Amino acid sequence: MLKKLLGLDSSQEVDKIELAFRGGLLFGLILVVAAIAFAVFLYRREQLVPRNRRIAMTILQAAALLTLIVVVMQPFAKIRMTKESKRSMIVMLDTSRSMAIEDPRTSAEDVEEAAKALGKIPLDRKLGGDDAQVVKQDLGSARRIDLARAALNHDEMNLLDQLEDRYDLRFFTFDSQLRSEDPRAATPESSDGGDATAAPLPVAEGESSQIGNAIEDAVDRFSGQPLAGAMVISDFAWVEGKDPVNVARRLKERRVPLYTVPVGLPAPPDIHVRGVIAPEVVFKGDRVPLRVKIESRGFAGKPVQLYFRVNDDEKETKQITLKNGVQFEEFMFIPESESGTLDLNFDIKLQEGEITEVNNATSHQVRILDEKIKVLYIEGMPRWEYRYLRWVLLRDPRLQVQFLMTQGDPALAASSPLHIGRFPEDPKEALKYDLIILGDVPSSFFNTGQTQLIERLIRERGGSLLMLAGPMAAPSTYRDNPIGDLLPINIGPGGYLNLGINVSPEVTEDGHKSLATSLSLAPDVSARIWSHVKPMYSLPQLAGSKSGATVLLRLPKANEADVDYPLVAWHRYGTGKSLFVATEDLWRMRLEVGDRYHARFWGQTIQFLTLSRLLGANKQISIETDRNSYSAGDQIRVFANVLTESFEPVDGPSYEVVLEEKDNPDSATTIEMTQVESTPGLYSGSYLAGKDGKYEFRAQPQDAEISNTAEFSIKTVDIEDRETSMQADVARQAAEISGGRQLSLAGLGEFATNLPPEEALNNTVKIERELWDTPLWFLLVVAFAGAEWYLRRKDNLV
Repeated sequence: MLKKLLGLDSSQEVDKIELAFRGGLLFGLILVVAAIAFAVFLYRREQLVPRNRRIAMTILQAAALLTLIVVVMQPFAKIRMTKESKRSMIVMLDTSRSMAIEDPRTSAEDVEEAAKALGKIPLDRKLGGDDAQVVKQDLGSARRIDLARAALNHDEMNLLDQLEDRYDLRFFTFDSQLRSEDPRAATPESSDGGDATAAPLPVAEGESSQIGNAIEDAVDRFSGQPLAGAMVISDFAWVEGKDPVNVARRLKERRVPLYTVPVGLPAPPDIHVRGVIAPEVVFKGDRVPLRVKIESRGFAGKPVQLYFRVNDDEKETKQITLKNGVQFEEFMFIPESESGTLDLNFDIKLQEGEITEVNNATSHQVRILDEKIKVLYIEGMPRWEYRYLRWVLLRDPRLQVQFLMTQGDPALAASSPLHIGRFPEDPKEALKYDLIILGDVPSSFFNTGQTQLIERLIRERGGSLLMLAGPMAAPSTYRDNPIGDLLPINIGPGGYLNLGINVSPEVTEDGHKSLATSLSLAPDVSARIWSHVKPMYSLPQLAGSKSGATVLLRLPKANEADVDYPLVAWHRYGTGKSLFVATEDLWRMRLEVGDRYHARFWGQTIQFLTLSRLLGANKQISIETDRNSYSAGDQIRVFANVLTESFEPVDGPSYEVVLEEKDNPDSATTIEMTQVESTPGLYSGSYLAGKDGKYEFRAQPQDAEISNTAEFSIKTVDIEDRETSMQADVARQAAEISGGRQLSLAGLGEFATNLPPEEALNNTVKIERELWDTPLWFLLVVAFAGAEWYLRRKDNLV
């Protein structure tokens, strides 16, 4: 009764209760004496009232006053209690979609573990090869989640009962979110007309497996409470969130061991068409190599059909032989459309024994341009590199090339439409070029107005500059020149390097990824091609690359701590690009193979430098996205270069473009972009990719005629479908680092018995309960005062 009155937990034992007052005791005693004295004095004068009646009214008056005094003194109880408790044990079950995979089990060991978890064979039975084949037929198809739940509810293992006897069991399921659940509660799958007492089969539909986040969240919910450990049952194929291994390190600091139970196969048979290596923009009639990256396991030597489709129309089928690991297959594609955007799709049909076909397909989007790249090549003496590069440029149907020779026959410009006699001083003529190739020409060749036009072309109009260094003037004479500021390198004090005859370019990590310098799918082949560029004479002395520049080729270094010599480097300048080539001996890669790779380098480099300007169509407003294909949830970056009618940069804090799903005008939404700092006229913004489809960024209707349109697509392969392997290494590392251990499904019955014995925890709790702040005191005051009033009225007292 006392526990109920004080609002205490009935499971806790009360050791001691003390009464105390928040008001001063001396003050309380004075009030008590005064109240009693007042009551006696009040009724002592009423001699006409019978003595017994006077005593009763005195007592009632004093009781009412004393009750009020008790409230004023604010009494409270000091209570000390003890409670016997257990440490908590967390059990977590992964319910992301990868747990719905049905692994094809073939080895006797895998069949044995699955059979024991499902209760098909006794836990102490060992399977041989022949027995395993018989049991395998009886297993049927079992999802990873089925095996996990069956093991948790296995009568012989009796895991949950053992844990509940020893610990305060806390059970959770998780995918991208953590949920507290009853481990024996039925789910919708088992509640519709099924046996409610049977082991429930949870729905594995989570979009992502955030294992690290879930572990950290579950442990944090018991912060300050004693934890015996946390058990995680999962395939550990985490794709988002925190790394579970890093979370395990923090658990070790908190002395919370992690017990991991990996479910699934570490390498189930699978074919993953990972992606396409191809340009995003091509020209009509180009021969475009499309390299399809395929990763497979479990199908080595198997012939399959790789389908290539353009806008869902089958273009070509190629029979390939799969290898274990990564392989590339190449298609040659020649676009026939004048312009527009094409979807290139590649897929392999589901093979027998494969667990999913979701990752058997990929796509790539290309945009076809119908205009030529305008190139101006300014050169001094016709050196070897010029002679070979000239023919590369003239043979390329995508290019509209003009040459300006500062030395040689002065009548050449008058006799050939390919040549001009001097650099234009008319902005309309100078700013029409997409690319200026500047050879070994002294800076004094250009007057101040011409130099300013070149700088303006790059900074404001999205053009590009390529400097091809030489022994006479470039880049040494541009050190204190505005064109030198355009370059991605710091020009040295002058002079040239003396290299050995066997020194050749070295491809950097960025160079292997670059459209310009990656000459082969295989990095070792690309490196071998570049090794033919030797000897290299007359390399200028440089002071390294500028901050923010990307070095694609460098000279070999004695150690990685040395500064790169930027043999080929580039950076953005304003809205355009600038690239520097330090050697004039690239023609040497023609050795034994002709101009195959020499032409490829220059063609890829020119395309890399000029495509962003071409995509803007040289209009007043050019809109561009950072990629042309995304998955849901990706960040889409959009840029707009906004110029006035006189092609001067617009100066304003923001600019708005319209995002619209193609063929769906009702989907239009406005995206506000902000000005890029220190670059007038250039604006950037971002948008989170949503549902799959084809989209475009375009200008507001009033600017439509002076702007291009940037098209892109969203096509999502869900992250839970990209990887199908159980990650045993992640489970092992997380368990070992935290101080726990890795367990098997079939061995869960021995888990609790192998843990150290638990001692009961006695928690002492001291609490205070207010005794005055209850309706009881109010009722007593009303009762005492009301009874006194009744007696006074009965005796006709005032």
